[in-house]
Amino acid sequence: MKRRKVSDFVSFIPGVNPTRIEKQYDIKELIYYDQAAFEQDYHYTEGLADENVSETDSDIVTLQKGDVVISNSLQKAAMVGFSNAGKILSLNFTKLEFKSEALDKHYFLYLFNSYRDVQRQKERELQGGTILRIPMKSLNQLVVPIVEIEEQIKIGSAYREVITLKARWNQCGELLECFASQVFEEYLKEN
Repeated sequence: MKRRKVSDFVSFIPGVNPTRIEKQYDIKELIYYDQAAFEQDYHYTEGLADENVSETDSDIVTLQKGDVVISNSLQKAAMVGFSNAGKILSLNFTKLEFKSEALDKHYFLYLFNSYRDVQRQKERELQGGTILRIPMKSLNQLVVPIVEIEEQIKIGSAYREVITLKARWNQCGELLECFASQVFEEYLKEN
């Protein structure tokens, strides 16, 4: 198994400052990729596409379905789903541009979000006061294990299924808690 720098496979594109974009292009009705959109993509929960997403200038970073983004505040990565395509990437996020198909996107998500060695590397590089972030230079220096692409696809696919299942279980737990609370409240009202 080889170990290589992430920068051999991807380049990082920082998000844009919403205030600067609105002033520069005199546009107020832009829809930005936000934390709620990231959570939706992270848990692979597709919502309905936003009908209000409009075309933007070509030098504004807009997202496409299948793009990989990193939440700078959470130090987690997610793949953009259909419902968040067309949104503008804000400063809180970084987009990955894959240079080739030598690194599977879902395998990268597993490595960046869960692989212990990468987690330790990220923790060493965190900077900031209130909100800890990983500098762009440090992202480029992350070293990851590279296996054959077929194995990457298998691991990435299994990781996606685990995250999807975890999200569904969490949703079931919330529904169960809500149901139990309603039963208890009804019981207490009757007595």
